[in-house]
Amino acid sequence: MVAEVPWTLLACLAYAGNVCIGTASLRGRRVPRSWHGRVFLVALALTAIAAATSFPEHGARGAALIVALVPLLTLPFVGRPVRRRPSTHIIIGLVAAPCFAIALLLWAVAAF
Repeated sequence: MVAEVPWTLLACLAYAGNVCIGTASLRGRRVPRSWHGRVFLVALALTAIAAATSFPEHGARGAALIVALVPLLTLPFVGRPVRRRPSTHIIIGLVAAPCFAIALLLWAVAAF
């Protein structure tokens, strides 16, 4: 049952949603910064679950998700202070984007 859930798709959507919320928050929209942090935690958890459930059948997809976890896990410690230097936070956060794209592509190839 757990293997049937599209964890990779959910992780990619959560990551994309987090990027959108962060961008809106940075551009001065009325988006509470706490949403960005909460969606970040959801994206982190879904990525870890997707990576764990990808093994052993889909090792390449799991590896891509593990590589995506590295910048995400370092982001709260390295990307501060965001208000003074948002570019560092943005660059570290977007380093994971190609890994999510690869994982999503591998998931789509396997699913269809």
